[in-house]
Amino acid sequence: MDALATAVPHVLSALPTAAAVAALCVGVIVEIVAVPAVLLPGGTMTLLAGALIGAGRPAMGVAIPLAAAVLVGDQLAYFSGATVLGWWRRRRPGRRTNKPSPRLGRAATWLTASMPSLAGAARVPYRAFAGRLLIMRAPWLAAALIAGTLAARSLTAIGHVAGIAGVVASVVVVLGLLAIRHRRGRLS
Repeated sequence: MDALATAVPHVLSALPTAAAVAALCVGVIVEIVAVPAVLLPGGTMTLLAGALIGAGRPAMGVAIPLAAAVLVGDQLAYFSGATVLGWWRRRRPGRRTNKPSPRLGRAATWLTASMPSLAGAARVPYRAFAGRLLIMRAPWLAAALIAGTLAARSLTAIGHVAGIAGVVASVVVVLGLLAIRHRRGRLS
């Protein structure tokens, strides 16, 4: 257990469980809200939470608050994306219109729902966003927590790979959405 505990960043491993979990919960909310257009954001903090579990902290005492924080962060990101886009549209000179955004297709709605800030900005209906996000988040959270738990010794390498994979996946999704939009424009 001592070898696993050294894999978790020293600051978190030195804190009592409640304080470490609180820090991770704040961190995951900030990560989700502050980094828009990332496919299922919050991975770094979720991997760290898994590492805490791998270092011997109580699994439910870490996983349940972190899952709640992820859901809160997703909601904040959705509403902040909608708010920022509305603010930007109101301040754009010459193009002030209340014309509704085009409706996204089924696949695009699923992909967009995986990026809460983008879903809010794209005006995905809240019910569609929330339902799709919950369906995608449950296995994602479980997988990220398990990966962090199993990889407590090599967290740095996994975090680097997960970060790169997240950026690549986000770019692919955004390019796909742009291609769908371009294709729709050509068909009209």
